[in-house]
Amino acid sequence: MSKIKSSLLITAVLLSPLAISTSYATQTEASSIAINQQLINENGHIERDGNRLVINWKGMPEQGKTTIHWFDVVSAKSHPLEVIIKDGKATFEDPNPGHRTLFQLPDANSKTITLAERKVPAAGLDNLRDLGGLKTSDGRYTKWGVMYRADTPYKLKPEGYRYVANNMKMGHIFDLRAENEVVKKPDPAMEGVTYYHTQIPDSPPAYKDVSWETTETIYNFVSTPRAESFYVDTNAFMVEAPKSHDSMKRILSTALTAEGKGMLWHCAGGKDRTGYVSAVFLAALGVPDETIVNEYLLTNEYRKEFDRKELEDMSKEFKQDPKAIKGFLAIQQSRPEYIMAALNLIKQKYGSVNNYLDKEMGITPQQIEQLKQMYTE
Repeated sequence: MSKIKSSLLITAVLLSPLAISTSYATQTEASSIAINQQLINENGHIERDGNRLVINWKGMPEQGKTTIHWFDVVSAKSHPLEVIIKDGKATFEDPNPGHRTLFQLPDANSKTITLAERKVPAAGLDNLRDLGGLKTSDGRYTKWGVMYRADTPYKLKPEGYRYVANNMKMGHIFDLRAENEVVKKPDPAMEGVTYYHTQIPDSPPAYKDVSWETTETIYNFVSTPRAESFYVDTNAFMVEAPKSHDSMKRILSTALTAEGKGMLWHCAGGKDRTGYVSAVFLAALGVPDETIVNEYLLTNEYRKEFDRKELEDMSKEFKQDPKAIKGFLAIQQSRPEYIMAALNLIKQKYGSVNNYLDKEMGITPQQIEQLKQMYTE
């Protein structure tokens, strides 16, 4: 979501905590969307519980001790760590708390697997995630620690700001929001980080009458069948908008000269405008559509608690109207058909993402190969 998130945040603050009604719980359960974690975590997975990490990876021993290495992104220094494996998992205290850390893990073939936390633990952000570790069609993997997508950094708490500003080797932040959103909630300045306003327009002309300003206008829209088609049409609109082409060219051109520094692109909620940029970038690197879709769906997982509370509050405002709740879910959620509307239109109109980038952004096949060399391994 984008503009709607800004207005609904105000609504959520004003409304008091509510008990979840039976109809709300049923609606939420029925609308859950499954994620194929294997596609986005093929080599392994890291979970965080406070300051404790739980890691499992492909080819790890079932039991016993083994030595892994942790790698600090900023200092580029690697350190050994002996861990105990029990029942196919290694659990240990974070060896580098408050810092962006990659883990280098030995597999059964004496090769090294690199993993990191996909959801970056920067306090204040629900949806900051690393786009590393995704398998490409030629068997490579996107690099960890260089490509990030997020909701708006305006929400960062002080400790989250320090994490991003000082401990992620961040070099470039791309703000995909409209000018009025930027003015209301500007990105916080960070030393050594270059900012770009690279708007991705998300207001299709067919929906110019839609307003997110009040609960009443939201209700009037989500009570209609148009809510179900809104993000399908919006994703298609983003593909064709000239501003999207200009912004995507700036992002990819910067990536070609980023020299290993982190890049982050964001909108308001980190869902659709951010999803479009992520999908196009990942597709250019050779990540298959199915993996791109599953990565896109992670927004549902990472914003689960925020979305639950928001839906709870709005359901009360809608007086439990099932049509309005159904339409609101269509606006709130990430769904496969949304991002596929963008990918399918690119294929239909241009034949491939590479042709799209060449024709509309002037990113040549040679430059795409260079991006693959820089951002996959």
